[in-house]
Amino acid sequence: MASLAQSQIERLEAQGCTADDWSAVALDGATDLARIRRVHFAGVVAVGSNDGSICVDGAQLPCGLYDATLVDCVIGSNVRVANIGSAIVRYEIGDGALIQNVAAMTAEDGATFGAGTEVETVNEAGGRVVRLTPLLSAQTAYLQAFRRHAEPLRRALTAIIDADVNAARRTRGVVGAHARVVHCGKLCNVMVGPYAVVRGAALLAHGTILSSAEHPTLVGDGVQAKHFVIAEGAQVEGGALLDKVYIGQACRVGKQFSAENSLFFANAELFHGEAVAVFAGPYAVTHHKGTLLIAAGLSFYNAGSGTNMSNHMYKLGPVHQGVFERGVKTGSFAYVLHETHVGAFSVIIGKHYANINTPDLPFSYIHESEGRSEIVPGMNLFSVGTVRDGEKWPKRDGRKVRTPRDRISFGVFTPYTVEKMRAGRAALLRLNDATPKDKAVVHYGGVSIKRLLFKNCSRYYAQAITRYLYGRVLDRIDAAATARAWADVQQALRPAGALRDPFAWTDVGGLLLPVERLRRLEDDITAGRYASLVAVDEAFSAIAAQYEQDEWDYVCAAFAAEFGTAPHELTREQAEQVLVAFDAASAALHGKIADDSRKEFDAFAKIGFGLEMTDDERAAEFAAVRGSAETNAVVQRLAAEQAAMVEQLHQRRARLAQF
Repeated sequence: MASLAQSQIERLEAQGCTADDWSAVALDGATDLARIRRVHFAGVVAVGSNDGSICVDGAQLPCGLYDATLVDCVIGSNVRVANIGSAIVRYEIGDGALIQNVAAMTAEDGATFGAGTEVETVNEAGGRVVRLTPLLSAQTAYLQAFRRHAEPLRRALTAIIDADVNAARRTRGVVGAHARVVHCGKLCNVMVGPYAVVRGAALLAHGTILSSAEHPTLVGDGVQAKHFVIAEGAQVEGGALLDKVYIGQACRVGKQFSAENSLFFANAELFHGEAVAVFAGPYAVTHHKGTLLIAAGLSFYNAGSGTNMSNHMYKLGPVHQGVFERGVKTGSFAYVLHETHVGAFSVIIGKHYANINTPDLPFSYIHESEGRSEIVPGMNLFSVGTVRDGEKWPKRDGRKVRTPRDRISFGVFTPYTVEKMRAGRAALLRLNDATPKDKAVVHYGGVSIKRLLFKNCSRYYAQAITRYLYGRVLDRIDAAATARAWADVQQALRPAGALRDPFAWTDVGGLLLPVERLRRLEDDITAGRYASLVAVDEAFSAIAAQYEQDEWDYVCAAFAAEFGTAPHELTREQAEQVLVAFDAASAALHGKIADDSRKEFDAFAKIGFGLEMTDDERAAEFAAVRGSAETNAVVQRLAAEQAAMVEQLHQRRARLAQF
């Protein structure tokens, strides 16, 4: 960079340029002065080389500076800045960036660009504040929101976050290399990451748009966002309204979705509706108008149209909250009154005016009957939708960055959900023993359960528990196929013994882990062993890497508790019995799931088909539109899995016969 010669100043002035002080303007030696026209320079401004061109709205336009006011800016190489309504103030603009047709871009000295914003999540009245930082993850946010029990831990987290907020503080804003900011209104204190596209945004203030070459971020038409962080690969467009919001990696937001004081982590899809004080772990989905999600913690969640939640009893204010464990769905126009705690992979249908508290009854149907909330525990175990959930989430992970920030456990049947089923089965059996035969309905956790369901539903859980535990043991035996003696197989079935309490598991923002590992991490944070959120996230990554070992410790403990024998104590003959029992449990569950999938091709499914047609024509039209059970991919895959189960049974029997 070099100061301007008098001849250069005169040429720029001839091209309509002015400056408060030409001596404060510096140009790269390769800068083409012909590409700087009608520009006013104020404060200290440095301009890089400006050869080349950039594609703008389908037209190839020259790099350079045109019709703009620049105040205290650093302009990189091969940048195009054009048609700035007011000014660009205190920005560093990276190489290859484009800024055109923008009302104003200003940054204040000492701005933190959204970092440090206090988001009053889960509880609208406060008390579960999460502070935004560019490096926020679902796990570190969870620590802030849901682990409020220990003052020393809160103080330690505050100190770590203070350091991250101070690290985000800058004298200038940044538009990253190859980023594009076009056709926008005002941007104030907004950090724009490399390769980001900001197109048609109406107002952006006090925020950070993270982006990368691997997965550029889009902020599109009509978006108004204040006090925000938008992570890599997210798409926020369609007039979305955001205030005090975190949008995670690969999220999609649009169609006038409105959110405030909310956090949405990886792969969320948010359209049309409204969210207030929501902590949404990965894969939260709401697609419909009239949907209000408020004061709730949830993940892997799907909201039906018109879903409504209430957190206000008109007494002490909006102080109530709901917890929807992973995989919960709400049907169309479902209404839920907080306080609420719903078990994993449950479905809520209808309007519920009681406070539901059923965390130990996962995979349930909660429905409304004559104004009363009723539950059928375990019924969702047999839904083909539950099977699809477990398969679709890994396939729909849209994150393309080298280091995904949120750690996600995708499994449906895990130590977390299986232990919930064990607790639910025990509760149902206790209720069965304690309930008189003349009593038709029992109230439990704010819902009603028919007495006749106790034994059946406890059997549903028992089948799923057996299938999971036996299946994991047989998988280990398969892995030890090269063993020469049964004693070697038994050795492979021993637990690592790393956990004092392998039964206690928790879900930390989408990551499943033993409770004691979480508590150890909290102790380390309190002791000052981590200096940044990055270091805390690395610790979570280390825990996630131990999942398989920890799961096996759980399987060994639960197997012994269920069947009276530890896996490594099984004889070969007992292993054969395990195989037979596993096959029976698998066949029962799989058969019910397959039956559920085939219901989609029953007569009721054809009601809207074949208008003014014969029965044969109706059947033909249905087949043309929907296919048949014989051609449907899901049904056929289930059938193929059933055949594969038979083949696997034969292989395992042959393998066991070798010992």
